[in-house]
Amino acid sequence: MFRRLALRTANVAFIIVCLVYVAILFNQPYVGLSLKSNAGNWIVKFSDPHGEGYRLGIREGDMVIKINNDDPGKYPSTNKWGEAEGASTLTVKSPEMPMRVVRIENPPFTYTLLSELPMAALGVIFWLVGLVTVFKRPFLAKAYALFWLNWLAGLVIILAPVSSRGLFLARELEAIGFSLVPVLLVKFISVFTNRVNRLNQLIIGVLGLISVLTAGILVLNGLGVVIEVVEIRKLPLANGLIGTAAVLGNLVWLIRLPADKPEKNQAAIVLAGLAMGLLPFVILTAVPILLDVQLIANPKVSALFIVIFPITLSYVVLNKSLPDGRMFLDSLVISLLSGILTCLLFTYFLFLIGVVKDLKLETYLLWFSLTGMAIVIFNLFKAFVHFAADKYVFTQGSSGIETKSVELNGNPSSLNEALIAEELASQLGLEGAFVIAEDPKGWYTKSAAGRYLGKTTEQAVMEDYYRKAKETGQAIHCFSDDFPAELYIPFVSEEFTCGIFLGHRHSYIKFKANEVLLLTAVCYQLGRRLQVIRVVKQLSREINAMEKKSRETQRRSQGLEVINRLLFSNLEEEKKVLAREIHDGSLQIGLDLNRRMKELITGFPAESSNFQAISVMQDMIEDLNYELRSICSNLRPSSLRDLGLIPAVEVMFQQIMQKELLVIVLEVIGMSREARFKEDIELVAFRFLQEGINNVIKHSGSSRVNVTISLVNQKIEVIMNDFGKGFDPQEIGDWSLTGYHFGIIGMKERIESLSGEFSITSEIGQGVTLKASVPI
Repeated sequence: MFRRLALRTANVAFIIVCLVYVAILFNQPYVGLSLKSNAGNWIVKFSDPHGEGYRLGIREGDMVIKINNDDPGKYPSTNKWGEAEGASTLTVKSPEMPMRVVRIENPPFTYTLLSELPMAALGVIFWLVGLVTVFKRPFLAKAYALFWLNWLAGLVIILAPVSSRGLFLARELEAIGFSLVPVLLVKFISVFTNRVNRLNQLIIGVLGLISVLTAGILVLNGLGVVIEVVEIRKLPLANGLIGTAAVLGNLVWLIRLPADKPEKNQAAIVLAGLAMGLLPFVILTAVPILLDVQLIANPKVSALFIVIFPITLSYVVLNKSLPDGRMFLDSLVISLLSGILTCLLFTYFLFLIGVVKDLKLETYLLWFSLTGMAIVIFNLFKAFVHFAADKYVFTQGSSGIETKSVELNGNPSSLNEALIAEELASQLGLEGAFVIAEDPKGWYTKSAAGRYLGKTTEQAVMEDYYRKAKETGQAIHCFSDDFPAELYIPFVSEEFTCGIFLGHRHSYIKFKANEVLLLTAVCYQLGRRLQVIRVVKQLSREINAMEKKSRETQRRSQGLEVINRLLFSNLEEEKKVLAREIHDGSLQIGLDLNRRMKELITGFPAESSNFQAISVMQDMIEDLNYELRSICSNLRPSSLRDLGLIPAVEVMFQQIMQKELLVIVLEVIGMSREARFKEDIELVAFRFLQEGINNVIKHSGSSRVNVTISLVNQKIEVIMNDFGKGFDPQEIGDWSLTGYHFGIIGMKERIESLSGEFSITSEIGQGVTLKASVPI
């Protein structure tokens, strides 16, 4: 609740600042003159070509006699900041020219809009990127860390033009905010890399100290202790450079990790975004200011490139698994190069037709940044409006959500053999998967996904290997790079044989030895499922044949229903047994091995290579234990057994929303969260919701699901409603014959076996509603 309140308050504050900014922007001109006292005379030290003073003919070296008909030394802006901002009249004496009075007036609306729009758009983009990230990952700590970083950075960017117009306290707030941004940046990187170590804490402390020093100097300046304005500006810039160096250090540490670590891929993307976003500003603006030399480009232009960095951070947070980070980098680089060439031609065209008066680097960069930022703002608003519409327009008044972020490690749930390879490839992040299964009675099936779809030559190569392996003896095999697949895992049970080919990962990280063990367990389950599919398909064919007979068909159909119930019961029992075997066997060995590793590591000094190697091995063992626990949990959810239906459903929904861009709204009516029911009733309700949600993810296209669990008239009633593409209800009758949505058909059988009721309603384009009612 506190987090939501803070988020809403921050968003309202940002909007208020933007409104104040607009009001100041069009009612107060930007003078752009920096003054310095020389023997009592106030000399123009810098005249910004974008300011009104420059436009009215005031240049460096001119003497300002009066500001608003008073001595310049008594003018507050000149006394504190050495600027003439807020002035309405200036009495100026230029060399070899008579003294004149210059009146500062507001420039045309269009001129102000075009000159200040880039910085305003940059600040809004920062804010929107953080906001969209939080909306898509509402329970991820990294998302909130990124939001507060982007919120503060966007606020500072919005305040920058306002502060240059003499707004009260704007200059102070801008400097303090700018000095705090590196603190939040290092804090975000610490959370992102999970390296909240002493060095990062020390850096955060140093940056915080500099921020406090900056605030103290600004307070003294406000009390009348005049301090050189350049020195004040150097402190936030020094903070920025220290923070950037700390971030680079953390990223370099991650990049030095082994190639099979996903953090290495994440760091490479963040580092690329940091380089493309910050280097133009550092080279063109920050370094010249620190060295007191002429700026290479206007800070308003060089700062626009910073927008690349928060977009990159948002991408990494939203795509935590990063199946192929190089694809994002390729797209980013190609888009950047395309934009550079396009804007180069466009700027030259504007020069030819007279819109642009001269071809300068600053003019070109301005047009380039404006074009890119317009595209970014459009996409951010599109994502935000889509979320808002889905949340507030296409809802049915469901209650709030209480969920947390838990990593999804679920199993595929479809009983259609055509989807086995597709689910396998998508779950494991593979470029493709190929599955072959058969029995001596003539049943044969194969399915391909990813890169193997339509590749008959590659399929023939793998099928030929399957035939040879079947004759010579089935064994797990890792192939060389010239073979279409990376790994082959067989499954043999009595007369049923199955061969599963796994392609490379999208990131091309090779499978590790401990991963092969887990993949074998997963493929074993898939083989078992294919066995069940074979039996179910055979039974379905028998049903089709028996439907031609009247009473005999009915008796056989009733028998088939019993067999189906037994099959699902056996499936749950097999899952239970397998979960127990993994927990009592492999997991216990892993825990014991982890304990022995901890004892072994104490015998080596921390700086030795053996210590590092054993530390890595211990981390791998802990990861293996975590994965084994996840497999056990998915085979037989411990939360369902220990806590009950409602907590188990909450955990499952948390896992799904962590993995998928799907919002699940849960409403519980007529029962407490701790309510318990019979084991078979809780299991049927849980599997019903699990199957329904998986079908929404795979087929619906909806980004929101409403789920209601209620206790009515001694019945548990579960209703699931999505807002996806829907389907023709006439197709329901063919599902049991075609194997499509066989999981839902199985749930129907199980619900009815408990004297319950099951219904599906849908219309094309109107979503799907699943309803189950089971007596308690």
